[in-house]
Amino acid sequence: RIQILFENNYTCMIPTRQTLLCCPKNAVHVTKSAEEDLKIDQLMNGPQPPPIPVNHEEDFSDIERLNVIRFGDTDTEGRLCVTIAACRIPNNIDYDKLLRYGITKLDKICESDYSLVYFHYGYENITKPTWKWLINCYRSFDRKFKKNIKGFYIVHPSTKLKMVFRFLNPLVSVQSRKKIFYCNTIEDLSRHFILPRLDIPREALLHDKKLTSRSTDNIITNVTAVDNSMYGYRVFGGNLSDSDQIPGVVEECINYLKQPHNLQQVGLFRQCGNASELRQIKEMYNTGQNIDITKYCSHTVASVLKTYLRDLQTPILTFESYPTLSHWSDLSPEMQKSMCRKLLDNIPNVNFMTLRLLIPFLHDVASYSDVNKMTSQNISVVIGPNLVWHKNTLTTLSDIHNINSFCQYLIDNPRLVEGDEMRCAQPQPPPPPPPSQQQGGSPSLPDKPVIQLENYDNKSPPNNDNFLHVNNSNSNNNNMCPS
Repeated sequence: RIQILFENNYTCMIPTRQTLLCCPKNAVHVTKSAEEDLKIDQLMNGPQPPPIPVNHEEDFSDIERLNVIRFGDTDTEGRLCVTIAACRIPNNIDYDKLLRYGITKLDKICESDYSLVYFHYGYENITKPTWKWLINCYRSFDRKFKKNIKGFYIVHPSTKLKMVFRFLNPLVSVQSRKKIFYCNTIEDLSRHFILPRLDIPREALLHDKKLTSRSTDNIITNVTAVDNSMYGYRVFGGNLSDSDQIPGVVEECINYLKQPHNLQQVGLFRQCGNASELRQIKEMYNTGQNIDITKYCSHTVASVLKTYLRDLQTPILTFESYPTLSHWSDLSPEMQKSMCRKLLDNIPNVNFMTLRLLIPFLHDVASYSDVNKMTSQNISVVIGPNLVWHKNTLTTLSDIHNINSFCQYLIDNPRLVEGDEMRCAQPQPPPPPPPSQQQGGSPSLPDKPVIQLENYDNKSPPNNDNFLHVNNSNSNNNNMCPS
């Protein structure tokens, strides 16, 4: 038997280390005294503590600059991700204020799905909170916080931490326990997150390097790209510029999802699909296999579409549009319309064609919001972060809000990308100049008329009456060129 002494002198006994890792129902048992057993029972089953008073006007600058809690990253399905780094917690931190800061920030995003990543390495070196604080901390988060969290990922967990979670099991519902995942290495996160876009503490990277005996930099660089050298191409994790056509995976997903019975699915794009089926579909596309997308449920196919957009090396709206979109909410309605048209004119042709297919479809999804509960605002929350992100730095929470607002603007105004056939057409070469202009000199016969072609920039067909302008001031009509 192994005895572990906690900070509050409660002694927990477990039969073996293997039993602890397996976490059987009776793995942890408090054995110090009946009085302390009663005290713990009161903590576990006592009355609900009063909610933590949150003041949105409170100054959290001292907490924010520590970067203990970071907001703005996203997982492979575009859900907002919150990262917590234990190695950045100082010894003199006010845990109550840290909790208030976390609740204040989470309150802005908990209406939609999100994920939580906790880097545990470095926690052993700081002053730890009491058991009472931990239990009250969990109870302070009401249902709206717990319902929409889709995954709690614990990186580099210690044996003691696992036992603590097992000790708190009576407080945690069965559904919440299924959302807890232990990641022994950073590479384990690659199934759920794009590592280069995740705020991973440097201390965690160095610790992971010691554990795996290899460079974590190589893992972060290569883990998101599937090695398809034997196939010669890659669908997920590639670029739209690899082809001049709309990607087949986008067309197949949209053609399947726009069927009425799929558009009526509650939580379309918000509810996650089957993770194993999603990995299977990605592998089949990346290896060039034939795939029947219609045999999968609509939520899985919607996750495939979100994942494809998020895995692009260059976002569909390009990196150059990020500075403009980060200030979208500051623009007037007239400026927004003008800036939107300018932005769409500057993206590559294949990107525009893909948007031309995607945005009207999302508008159709929003038109069924009375049934599927997905308004244009709800859709923009889950789709917006997949359309554009910063090239080198993490996307901030305020920037995500602006990007989502732009996405909602497109969904509410699909005509901005509809009906513009000339924008999607390949540019036509200009007509050749007259032979005299090709030679770069003046005409050999000055008394002959000079035919000039008007520049009509492909926006409207030329008028036959004014298409040819003849300079005939020094000649009669008999001298006109036959052409």
